[in-house]
Amino acid sequence: MGNHKTSEEVKAEIVSAFPPDCGELFYELSNDIKLLHLHWQNYRLLYGTSPERIELLKWAADLFFGLLENIIRHDIILRIARLTDQATTGPHSNASLPQLVEIISPHIDYTSNQLIRDLLQKLLNSCTPIRNLRNRVLVHNDLEIKLNYSSNPIPGFSRADIEKILEHIRNLANEIENCFNLTNTSFQYVHSITNAEDLIYVLEKARKLEEEENKFL
Repeated sequence: MGNHKTSEEVKAEIVSAFPPDCGELFYELSNDIKLLHLHWQNYRLLYGTSPERIELLKWAADLFFGLLENIIRHDIILRIARLTDQATTGPHSNASLPQLVEIISPHIDYTSNQLIRDLLQKLLNSCTPIRNLRNRVLVHNDLEIKLNYSSNPIPGFSRADIEKILEHIRNLANEIENCFNLTNTSFQYVHSITNAEDLIYVLEKARKLEEEENKFL
């Protein structure tokens, strides 16, 4: 038998390592972080690998893959924004990393507490453009932005910016794991049985088949 653990076993291990009312939140946020990395990997496989791959997508279904790019980008932005939401919004508590930091704070020593809060602040600082875009464009239609009246336009962000944000998220989550003697999760290496590479493989075969057929026309 291998060492593979079921999701229930992983959750039980995490919950038992944390103080009461902390472990379940970390487990759920850890899963959110894994999904964020998985979606970013698929985005990069489709749109951030090579010009030739972009040309392949355009050949297959230009408008569809242009739409899909926006959908995945927006999904990634929303996932980052939710992870970095304040601990509370009005009377409601948020399942977010700031919330997690607040509830574990009484259970860790001063030095660890300061380190984790510093890591959180670095993450929040890096997410300012993402959160502005979420708040003023994706979730709400800011009137000045919509009508191009704003004297304070939303700054853009690059793929390198997203990579840095993901690094900050991993650093924070791993340091929290360290505080409770858990093995660090390699979020950047999360994988699924199938991914965007499988789609690219099928599209490449289809284009080669079309090219072969066209030789006989």
